[in-house]
Amino acid sequence: MQVKVFEAKDMATGLKMVKEALGPDALILSTRTIRNGSFGVLGKPTMEITAAVDNNWREPEPESQASRTTGYARAVRSRERKAAPQPELTYEELWRREEPEPQPSLSYGPKNMPPAGPQVSVAGNPPPADQDVQSELAELRSLVKGLANRVSGLDAPALRSPYVEPEFTAPAGQAAPMDPVTGLLTGYGINQETAQVVARFTRETIDNARQLDGAGLTAILRTAIARLFSTVRVLDNRPSGQRRIALVGPTGVGKTTTLAKIAAHYLSRHGGRIGLITIDTYRIAAVEQLKVYGEIMRLPLEVVITPQELEAALDKFRDVDLVLIDTAGRSPKNGLEIQELSAFLRPELGIENHLLLSATTRERELEETIRRFSVLPISNFIFSKIDECDQLGVLLNIHYKNDTPISFLTNGQRVPEDLLMPAPADVAALILNDHGSLKHG
Repeated sequence: MQVKVFEAKDMATGLKMVKEALGPDALILSTRTIRNGSFGVLGKPTMEITAAVDNNWREPEPESQASRTTGYARAVRSRERKAAPQPELTYEELWRREEPEPQPSLSYGPKNMPPAGPQVSVAGNPPPADQDVQSELAELRSLVKGLANRVSGLDAPALRSPYVEPEFTAPAGQAAPMDPVTGLLTGYGINQETAQVVARFTRETIDNARQLDGAGLTAILRTAIARLFSTVRVLDNRPSGQRRIALVGPTGVGKTTTLAKIAAHYLSRHGGRIGLITIDTYRIAAVEQLKVYGEIMRLPLEVVITPQELEAALDKFRDVDLVLIDTAGRSPKNGLEIQELSAFLRPELGIENHLLLSATTRERELEETIRRFSVLPISNFIFSKIDECDQLGVLLNIHYKNDTPISFLTNGQRVPEDLLMPAPADVAALILNDHGSLKHG
């Protein structure tokens, strides 16, 4: 038995190589995917096919002078066909392509006269030219018969399904393994769906990179993640008119402290006039806490209980640059309380609602909170407590599903230091654990 090993870019190309080298009776002993190049598991995959044919396989007999003449013409046509770019074929298309093409008629007519000169025929046998055609037809019939026998044992839907690298397939009942880039991203807390999106964005860049180390791969991933983010830097410029911002969210996410940080940062950057309003009369000492911040920064504070009182307070602050509104924490499970809050923050009042979310909360609960509070509606997200998280992939997961810009991140209790106004690249670096790239303010 003759055994040979072939390497090809895909299974279709490999089957052609086996057929050309060992003939139609060759048997496929094994296949596996190998990765060559300097990238290791990130290198381009190559199919390695081990095939064999019985030793009594007959080599083609030497061609006669006539067959060499016709064979030269066939070879020229074959080279012309190979020179044109050929699309990759599925298995089903490959079998179809191997069927014999209709042969020209051998009958002679006025436009197809036999060549001049005597034609020798012995005992009724066809002339040499006919023998070549008959030999080719017999070879094609044998090839088609062999392929038909192999295809008959295969499942038709399997032939139509796309080829999947063996290393990414799994037995029934088991989850298919992830590609290396997706696996790397999930290690940062990014869920599999979002990680696959980032992997698709970076696959071509990674494949085209000549030399790629860990730092280079991180840079490519960071760029791709940054492209998925949108942020709003609220305090970069002093507003031309009055700006009204309300902080809303569940209990315990740090709304009052974050509001004080925003006020202090605005004063340090622009030195404008700010008015504080609180409708948080539920929590014990909530009003006193904001009152202390207001006294320290010498900012006026209005306490309101009804929507009418809120309108009156806004009218009182009509000459200030920035109005910051603190609200009581609402449970996402209590739809009645959220509806009550929407009666205060009506769209006609021109208030931006920034939803505060704790980065330490489970992703499913964050999604439920966003869904419940979306009745307000929400202009931006603020993520708090990022300093308490080992992984921050949840920032990308939530942003990718909701596409709501991020205005602030908070990373501690200090006022006003622990407030970040990130650009998309800053958030990407934070997710990939490059904490040193972020600066306060």
